Amino acid sequence: MQIPVARPVIGPDEVAAVSDVLMSGMLAQGERVAEFEQKFAAYCGTAHAVAVNNGTAALHAA
Repeated sequence: MQIPVARPVIGPDEVAAVSDVLMSGMLAQGERVAEFEQKFAAYCGTAHAVAVNNGTAALHAA
């Protein structure tokens, strides 16, 4: 028996967004990352946020 933990919802908008990033060639420090950092900082009520690739990198940065 398989019990799914989470089933992602991936529609045309998500596929297009990922495709745009892949085609840009900027996988780590592109416009989308900067936009995410700005919006996440605003959401948290802080001036800055830094996106990292995994939890270990976040712990090292902290």
